[in-house]
Amino acid sequence: MKKLLIVGSIFFFSACYVQNNPSHKTIVRVLTYNIHHANPPSEDKSIIKLDAIAKVIRNSKADIVAIQELDSVTIRSGKVFQLQELAKLLHMYYYFGKAISFEGGAYGVGILSKYKLTDTTTTSLPKLESIRSEDRVLAMAKVHLPNKKYIWFGSTHLDVNNEKNRIMQIEKILETVQHKTPIIIAGDFNAVSNSASVSKLKTFFTDASNRHEPTIPNIKPNRKIDFIFYSNKNTFSLVNEKVMTEATYESDHLPYWADLEIK
Repeated sequence: MKKLLIVGSIFFFSACYVQNNPSHKTIVRVLTYNIHHANPPSEDKSIIKLDAIAKVIRNSKADIVAIQELDSVTIRSGKVFQLQELAKLLHMYYYFGKAISFEGGAYGVGILSKYKLTDTTTTSLPKLESIRSEDRVLAMAKVHLPNKKYIWFGSTHLDVNNEKNRIMQIEKILETVQHKTPIIIAGDFNAVSNSASVSKLKTFFTDASNRHEPTIPNIKPNRKIDFIFYSNKNTFSLVNEKVMTEATYESDHLPYWADLEIK
């Protein structure tokens, strides 16, 4: 299958959360958000509310965002390149990773960033051919932070149906990122913290959560499947975190952010 690799640059100046503290450490706020192609679950399938998604992201004050369930010029979403439109609304850089062709366009994951993105790639994740499931990908970029610092950042959305597929996909992610540091991976992993797939990821990454608050469903959430992970405890440390429980209308997932100090 051919890959659709799209790099976007929206050049605006905007306020940002990354800040230097007196000890010259940098804090970056990372958000992960499965946006359900901007179709609020309480609305008819024809209703698309990208402006509502943009408002949630803006209110989060995130510096970097991993987005899942994005439409790119599909019929159901009015032929809008959703990630590009969000980038315009939020004055951010963007990168889209196509997972599947869908309704005349594409469907996949994306990255939004207040900082320049380079070295962008989309990596196909494996699956068992005997199990019917959607293709999945890892979208990655190098994020250029202030003061000549940088991090690698990945956005992904693992298989929804089968743990064997998720384990294979985690193994591919680990293979892909093993030489990239410092790195943050975020997304919808469709698995809980103590699952075999997430446990395998934790052999290399650290979960950016101490509270482990649920992120799904949007109303009365009962499990956490949306995660932010970081590599190397000597490079990052968790400062703060929040599941945005006020964002119940916009998607069937609750957005989740973490403040990570880059040492």
